[in-house]
Amino acid sequence: MTEKVYNIGVENTMEIIGGKWKPIILCHLRHQTMRTGELRRAIPQITQKC
Repeated sequence: MTEKVYNIGVENTMEIIGGKWKPIILCHLRHQTMRTGELRRAIPQITQKC
């Protein structure tokens, strides 16, 4: 197994978080707790399947 080398910490973080919507959701949850419906209203393009 080959060990990955990251040039900056953000690369590793994005690999762990990954996904299309997770960083956007985390950005919305950064300052306050939100219910699922509140997140859906804040991010209208997101679907339940995501």
